[in-house]
Amino acid sequence: MTKNNDEFRFVSLLALELDNGDISLPSLPDVVLKIRQLLADENTDFERLGRAISMDPVLVSKLFIYANSAFYNRANIKIENLETAISRLGIEAVRNAAMSLAMQQLYSSEKHSHAGQYLRGVWARGMKISSMAFAVSSGQPGLNNETAFLCGLLNEVGKLYIITKAEEFPELLGNKSSFNQVLEKWNSQISKSIIESWGFPDEVAQSADPSSYVDQDTDTAPTYADVLAVARGLVDYGQDGSLDFEADPSCIKLRVTNDTVSGLMASYRDKLQSMQQSLS
Repeated sequence: MTKNNDEFRFVSLLALELDNGDISLPSLPDVVLKIRQLLADENTDFERLGRAISMDPVLVSKLFIYANSAFYNRANIKIENLETAISRLGIEAVRNAAMSLAMQQLYSSEKHSHAGQYLRGVWARGMKISSMAFAVSSGQPGLNNETAFLCGLLNEVGKLYIITKAEEFPELLGNKSSFNQVLEKWNSQISKSIIESWGFPDEVAQSADPSSYVDQDTDTAPTYADVLAVARGLVDYGQDGSLDFEADPSCIKLRVTNDTVSGLMASYRDKLQSMQQSLS
């Protein structure tokens, strides 16, 4: 069977699964689901959240590293109490730390070790996009930078699904050029489907597919789809100047210009370094 036939069969399978709503990844860990439940409860306090998190010692250790990182510990005061660490980070940042750890475990599963090169690349890029989304959304009215980080974290999850499914098509997986085209073409739709299946809000799911959900009217308020459009552009193309700040509607709505991009890049690097240290 030729590689083109292999690719056709694989893409046909993806299309069928997407049409039938059969796109799914393993359920999120219990601690992530518990944190999400607590976030939805306006009576949640740091003590209740601490009790839920304490059941996962790996997450606890990561939160201490995160809370004591240069990004969150500007005064250089070390924290050794879980509730205090949660207080410093904030509940949504704790949710994102739990999600980051869960996603890292999905991407590094030994079950998919022979696709490790693809998975490592996608995970590394996902961390860059989430950190850039955090920087781009910071200070923007009506947007929450932790929600933007979550959108970025989930933005490449469709590629995880595609890579794991492609293990049944080794010839396609071995054709890097063709397979990368499949990843880029199908990631947005599949990511959106997975995010929806995990029960995240529509605004988070829609951010996975900016080309479909960005309003071209620059007088409208920016959404997380705008944030992800800019974040992806800055991560992928910003260095070669192909993101047109003056013409791109998302850049205009988010007030991203040649004058502001250097500050965004500095914030992005700080956030990325913090996350890499906490997950290392």
